[in-house]
Amino acid sequence: MAYNLTGIIDNSTTILGFTQGVNSVLMQGWLGILILFGISIILFMAFVYSTNDPKKSFMATSFISFGLSIFLRAVNLVPDFALYITLTGAAIAIAFSFRKD
Repeated sequence: MAYNLTGIIDNSTTILGFTQGVNSVLMQGWLGILILFGISIILFMAFVYSTNDPKKSFMATSFISFGLSIFLRAVNLVPDFALYITLTGAAIAIAFSFRKD
């Protein structure tokens, strides 16, 4: 099934306006969340593969995901709730990083 995306936003002159329009009209607000989720999964798998330490991998992934969610929130692609979830994940990663095995 093909979509004609040229008429989805009436007067879209910028890439950001077009992306925000696609996010709200075509994806019902899920575009930024799916981008954040996909990048987080890829980062976690790459970190686990390179370090063989899931604790450090989760910590690095959560911090990068939180930073990315701030930028995605600035361009209005993720809701506030997604920002709070990534902040909570980063706080959990900090809490468990101090735990000694």
